Amino acid sequence: MSENKKNAPPKGCWNSIGVWGNEVPRCPRLDEFIHCQNCDVFHTASLVAYERALPDDYRLEWTEVLAGSKEMVVSDTKSVIVFRIGDEWVAIAAGLCKEISRMMKVHRLPHNKSQILRGVVNNGGEIRICFSLGSLLGIAKASQIFSEEFHAVYARMIVMEVAGRRYVFPVSEIKGLHHYRESELGPLPNTVLASSASYMNGVIKLGDKSIGCLDETLLTSQLERSIR
Repeated sequence: MSENKKNAPPKGCWNSIGVWGNEVPRCPRLDEFIHCQNCDVFHTASLVAYERALPDDYRLEWTEVLAGSKEMVVSDTKSVIVFRIGDEWVAIAAGLCKEISRMMKVHRLPHNKSQILRGVVNNGGEIRICFSLGSLLGIAKASQIFSEEFHAVYARMIVMEVAGRRYVFPVSEIKGLHHYRESELGPLPNTVLASSASYMNGVIKLGDKSIGCLDETLLTSQLERSIR
């Protein structure tokens, strides 16, 4: 066996029927673990990759990089979680998102007439307030069927933290983490609903999708008022 093959990272199910692959049928454990990184099979294989010897050219390359001049660090980069509610793609500051969970049962509160406050959920043994971000933004249920040819579409719940308290809201689909620079933030198009536009500070592009970026301050202050 050649040295290159010996040091090559292992090939596994995550690159074929997992989140990084496109073979069908998909891995049956994805519904349980949500992401391959949470699976014991991936974890075991990753230990093999971490423990393999460093190639000489890799060590030399990083020695030259660390010894060279330091480039200016870009400080205007933003990190957001991109997700879909109904037909709309929106993004929220990654710092607000503490957890992405599978759908949880919502227990409705008696005498609650609020469209925004949906009830409470049991999140890891803790009771969290569950609200409807779609109702807060005025976004209706999806008018079309969203599906991917090779990837299943799962509804999820996002656990966010505001002023030390955690809240939960359901989303139709999670796209993932995205980074952008402030210079890439464009103005809101006229097609954006006025109710949604009041909570957004601009739009970014992700492939062919226009993503509305939620204003963290406006969103959290309105949420606090809505659930009092």
